[in-house]
Amino acid sequence: AIEASAAAAAAAVEPPIATGNGGAVPAVPPTESTMEVNVVERRAPVPTDGPPATTAETPSVAGKAAAAATLASPPPKKILVVGDENLLFSAGIQEAYPEVEFTAATVLSRHNLEAYNIDPIPPVMGGRVGYMVDPCRVGKHFQQHSFDGLLLFLPGLSFAVPQELGTPDRPLFAYRTHLFVFHILRHAKLVLKGEGQVHLVWPDAVNLMTAPCGAAGIEMPKLVEFCGCEPQERRFDMSKIGAHCFRPFLFGELALPQAVIPEWLTGTEVLTFRYDRSPIAIPLSVALLLHPDVGFVCIKEAGKESNASSAAGAAGVQLRTCLVQEAAKLKDKLKEIYRPREKPEQEAPDVSGLVPDPADGDGLLAIPNEIFTVSFDNVPHLSALLKFQICDEQPQVSIASLDVLDPRLPTRIARPPPPPARAATNPFLAVMNALAPNFNLNVLKKRKTPALEEWGGMKFYCPLTKICTISADRMRMHMEGDMYKRMAAETPSWNDSAERRELLQDLEEAEALEEQQKRAKMVLNAAASAANPGLGKGGKGGKGKSKGIKGGNNSKDNGGDRNRGDSK
Repeated sequence: AIEASAAAAAAAVEPPIATGNGGAVPAVPPTESTMEVNVVERRAPVPTDGPPATTAETPSVAGKAAAAATLASPPPKKILVVGDENLLFSAGIQEAYPEVEFTAATVLSRHNLEAYNIDPIPPVMGGRVGYMVDPCRVGKHFQQHSFDGLLLFLPGLSFAVPQELGTPDRPLFAYRTHLFVFHILRHAKLVLKGEGQVHLVWPDAVNLMTAPCGAAGIEMPKLVEFCGCEPQERRFDMSKIGAHCFRPFLFGELALPQAVIPEWLTGTEVLTFRYDRSPIAIPLSVALLLHPDVGFVCIKEAGKESNASSAAGAAGVQLRTCLVQEAAKLKDKLKEIYRPREKPEQEAPDVSGLVPDPADGDGLLAIPNEIFTVSFDNVPHLSALLKFQICDEQPQVSIASLDVLDPRLPTRIARPPPPPARAATNPFLAVMNALAPNFNLNVLKKRKTPALEEWGGMKFYCPLTKICTISADRMRMHMEGDMYKRMAAETPSWNDSAERRELLQDLEEAEALEEQQKRAKMVLNAAASAANPGLGKGGKGGKGKSKGIKGGNNSKDNGGDRNRGDSK
């Protein structure tokens, strides 16, 4: 009777456990042997066909769901800021729009910023600052396909005006600024993920007219549209950025903190454009003056809005390929222009339509006619005006230098050659003369000839064909060609002329000097080898073909006397 009453009491306390087939397992009285099993069963009940019961694991499941929702939220947009050299505007717009992740790129180093009393590491930026960045080669400083957009802060206005240019109110300054922004937009496609946006911080047209560069004719919004960007609704508001964050570099100078902002910057606004990774279509007249190895560009056909060579101007194709295709299209006309005329009195063919003039909206990258009024004494080459530098202490690695052809020169030399060093002051030549007295480079002296102006480093000139070459062997190759032989046959007086004798003497002197330099170099190398005999074959380590000192049993050198053997 006592055992039956205890079992009934236990059944009232512990309900039967449900099973998967709808039955019930009778409860067992809790004893020391079954107490641990009952605890485990409460923590992990057997599943039933009905709705799941609430257990102690429910809060952890909710936490996992919240964590999954957090991971599923889209990451913040990443925008690269170019042109903010003192990082003040980048810090201000980061505070105004914390949901966007801005990364600043400056041409200055940390030491340069500290010299201007500027914090090189703004706390709000979270370390997202790139120093000593060439703005025209941002793809080499940042990871590719890592940004959703680009922000240009007063592009081109922070750099000092070149001394050769003088003042920023000239059309050449507008061309310099347009070309600078064109290369930024072209090279920034490497760091763009896909289709994004370009944000341009630029003063309005009315206030820009009163700026020091107002008379130059800078049309920055039109240039951005020319590069394939479409205007969109503005994303950022300039009024949300504090006035203390708007103190930019202007023409190489930084305003003091207590200085008043120039009046022409009071109407500055942030314009937004759609931006993608498609190539930029440029007219043929502009493409002929650019470096042929640039990318993300293609040639636009005259009179067409759409780009006809977009298939050939893909992201991985250089401008050189597009130029070759254009030359193939004009091959017949080029033959007609340059073929020899049967009669001297025959009129020259018309070349006016060979390179069409750019349309009204495509002339932003055309070199202004002002360049033809500038003398070579003031501007030796147009590339001298295309260096972008803020101060003399700026690192050389971040100084953007653009290569273009100077239309004043008849050759396709992008840059003038450096001035040759004098032999009397060259220490290397002095050493070679001391080691090789029989091959003294100063013995051969060039005869006195009339000083002729060299065009783009072309030293040798043929008066018969009016052709210039850069070396003597190239001139020899030209004189063996059909053009030279045909014109020499048509000019009987050429073979006995003084001009031909002068040309041949120039070639002989250049070839003799080159041969003498080769012999002197060979003597110098032989003297250096004699002074260091251990540097021959097997000299390093003694494991080559060198013979080590023989041991007592004619054994080979095992490393005990390395570098002491005779080199073969």
